[in-house]
This record gives sequence, C-alpha cells and structure tokens, in this order.
Amino acid sequence: MKNSIVKLALFCTVGLSTLNSCSKDDDSNSDSRNVKYEITGNATGTFDATYITGSGSGANEAPTALPWSKEIVVQAGIAKVIINSAVIGATPGKTITTKIFIGGVVKKEQSAVVQSNGSAIIAGLDYTFK
Repeated sequence: MKNSIVKLALFCTVGLSTLNSCSKDDDSNSDSRNVKYEITGNATGTFDATYITGSGSGANEAPTALPWSKEIVVQAGIAKVIINSAVIGATPGKTITTKIFIGGVVKKEQSAVVQSNGSAIIAGLDYTFK
C-alpha cells in the first residue's frame, strides 16, 4: 500500500510538472517576438502598408499586389506592433484582409470592403506583447 502511495505521488508530481511545461510551451507563441504582417484579398489597385518595425520605428511600403507579407523580429523593449493598410483605385465590393501573426499564430485580423470611392482602409490593427 505504501509503495502504491509513493508511486501515485511520484506520478502526480511528474504529471503536474509535465502539464506545467506543456502549458509554458503552448504559451510561448504569445510571448514570441517573431511578427508577420500580412495583407490578402481580392482587391486590385494601389496599396499601402505602414507598420512598426522590429526596432519600434515606423516603415511604409507600397505592395504592388496581394498577397503581401513582412516578417520581423521585434526587440524586447517594444510593447506593441501596429499595421495600417489601405487600397485606393479598387473596384467597390472587393476586400482586403490584414493579419498580425505572433510566433506563427494569427493574433489579430480585420477585413475591409472597398467603398464606392474605390478605397478601403484598415487603421490601427495592433497587438500588445504580454
């Protein structure tokens, strides 16, 4: 009986430490500093992407077509990443979708429909690091 209790205690201890380590592994993506910005959709026109870089400064690119993506590694002192995306001169009813991936997992996503003036804007899509 005493041997069974020792085995049970050992099993529970190993089991709990395994659960804790699995939990940490599962959460590691939320603490990753590997960021991917992505713009997809069926709109065509003139695109713009303005985003926070790995050093925390702003950058601007003019993608020539979709899909477009940018991968960066964000420095530890940067608390948040942000992307703004837009298209002008597009056909009304078409769409763009902007995503922020952290550690390969989509953390934020937003879509916009091109309006009658031919534009669609996604402003301030952001992710705050934990």
